[in-house]
Amino acid sequence: MRLALAAVAVVLFFWGLYKLSDPLTPFAVALALAYFVNPLANGMERVFTRGLARAPGWMSRRLDPRMLAVAVLTVVVLLAFLAVVLGVVPQVYAQVAETVAKLPEYVNRLRARLEPAYQRLHLRYPEQVDAVQERLQSTLRTTLPGVLSPVTRAMGRAFSSVLSFVLALLNLVIIPVFTVYLLYDMNRIREGAKDLVPHRYRPYVYSRLGQVDRLLSAFARGQITVALILGSFYAVALTACGVPMGLLVGFVVGLFNLVPFMSTIIGLPLGLVLSWLDDQSLPRLIAVAVVFAFGQFVEGNFVTPRVVGSSLGLHSIVIMLAVLVGGSLFGFVGIVLAVPVTAALSVFWKDLRVWYEGSDFYRGRPAGPAPL
Repeated sequence: MRLALAAVAVVLFFWGLYKLSDPLTPFAVALALAYFVNPLANGMERVFTRGLARAPGWMSRRLDPRMLAVAVLTVVVLLAFLAVVLGVVPQVYAQVAETVAKLPEYVNRLRARLEPAYQRLHLRYPEQVDAVQERLQSTLRTTLPGVLSPVTRAMGRAFSSVLSFVLALLNLVIIPVFTVYLLYDMNRIREGAKDLVPHRYRPYVYSRLGQVDRLLSAFARGQITVALILGSFYAVALTACGVPMGLLVGFVVGLFNLVPFMSTIIGLPLGLVLSWLDDQSLPRLIAVAVVFAFGQFVEGNFVTPRVVGSSLGLHSIVIMLAVLVGGSLFGFVGIVLAVPVTAALSVFWKDLRVWYEGSDFYRGRPAGPAPL
């Protein structure tokens, strides 16, 4: 009965989260940001605590080390955000505007390249070419609405009314505010969650959750740092190679590094196509390919081992399977969260395997021959 009630409670809990997913999303994003930034805030808090211990008494009594740490982090993030907005965004806008202005030229170049080949194929194989053309058109008509429907639905929900538009803008303000408040109280939240664990299970739960905490926090902070490093490198290198929208493409490719293997799978073809549309020169295409090869070599052999640390202990096939399952179930969010969630579950998988190998079912004697 207790097991059935517990299962019902878990189902109702997740059902309630699903129903309240929209209003809880800003809070969940802020909680995740505060969780991953908390170790940095703890380090700064220790520094301020030692500094205030040597300060005059009136200063140590009035100033809170935790509040100072959170305030300094907030100011640093705001200054970095302003630097990006004032320094990078205008350059990105200029590159995008230049590329948009050149779109008719790119279309004409593409038609000049493709039309002669199409005419030769049509003269040689008229029926086959017409059949392929009709099939492509029908495929586009049937699949394009399905591809665009999630985007249109999301935009429709966000901007279908004035209230939804205001809420969408309000979330951009609510998330930073929630993050600051949750970051200030994160240590109390963690201790309060620990107190809810029954006493007899605390040694096991604390040890395993400690492993998950170290794994997820180090992996997430390391992956974000690697993505920023690669995004900056690709943005500068692709712009130097003359790739249209090099800054934007470089930063997007760097962010795709959060998903295993995606930065090269998406970034290299995108960079080559944009470079070819702008200038059909072989040296530029080779330069773009060299940039991606060099970036992946440095990332795999130097940046990731030093920033992220040791491997997650997951096989490449397991990582790819987790990415595919997460993407099919939860979309892009599932793709991003697939690897860290799988790594966290691997902590409990080891215990499950030890329990299974020690069970009577696994260690019991084989059954005798079936009676005739």
